[in-house]
Amino acid sequence: MADEPNPPVPDKPPSEKGLADLLVEAFQLYRAHARPMLLICALIFVPATLAKSCVMSAILAPQLASGSPAHMAELARGAEASGRALADAYARNADAGTIARLQHENQAKLEEIARIASGPGRFAWLLGVLATLVSALAFGVAVPLISGAVTIAVADRVTGGGSGWVETWMLTAGRAGPLLSAIVPAAGLIAIGLVLWVIPGLAVAFCFALLAQVVVVEKLSGAAALRRSVELVGADWLRVALLLAAFAAVTWAARLLADLVIPDAAIFMTHLVGDLLTLVILPLPLITAALLYLDVRKRRDGFGDDELRAMLASLRS
Repeated sequence: MADEPNPPVPDKPPSEKGLADLLVEAFQLYRAHARPMLLICALIFVPATLAKSCVMSAILAPQLASGSPAHMAELARGAEASGRALADAYARNADAGTIARLQHENQAKLEEIARIASGPGRFAWLLGVLATLVSALAFGVAVPLISGAVTIAVADRVTGGGSGWVETWMLTAGRAGPLLSAIVPAAGLIAIGLVLWVIPGLAVAFCFALLAQVVVVEKLSGAAALRRSVELVGADWLRVALLLAAFAAVTWAARLLADLVIPDAAIFMTHLVGDLLTLVILPLPLITAALLYLDVRKRRDGFGDDELRAMLASLRS
């Protein structure tokens, strides 16, 4: 009696890579291709950070200058001088008009000192909200655009290609419309959430962490891309959360270093230097995000190198 043929054994899905493994792989990829990766990021990031630093300086510099120690000392000297002038006017029995004028000047200076010492008012709070919106919108659009380009570069490298940074951005430009149709609404939601006590904005940013990869690789756009990002993030939320936490820590460290080196009053330079320090590290989390997305797709959908080559060929056609 012939043996029964063994039933086919279903292929096991590839094992999940840990975040540490992805970071090591991303670091090796970044080290091997540092120049094109930095240029890919810098093309959009540098103009965005220059524009953002200018706007932030215009918004916050007057308010910061009004509460600076030098300005407070100047106000105190002015109040002391006006007080002496008023006392001298009383001693000389000056006319009522002169005394009234000196009283008004002295009172105005004392009120200005009291206003600054009491802390920021409603107008300062509105300026802070505006600054948060500007920063969130600037980077909420710029970073996902860069992430889309980095994803194309990573897909090209892992399939044996060697496209330069110019070609990478030319390929990304072919997906610019779909990218913006998804990125701009996401950036707006993130900015609004950050203004509403920060936590909602972080939650929205978390849900859309793989948005650029979805648009570039899966050719989705608008609401469909937003929903797909939420789906993929929900399927692998822990690794996504750890990656975003690592990126946030790096960004915070860069800004802290800039604050230590540059005086607080130099708002433009503080933001600019902090962002440029972030730029040096930026390719690493973006490469890791692309590798994470590809790993999720490979385990869930069997999406491998052949599919990546087909995606790149469609972008080039």
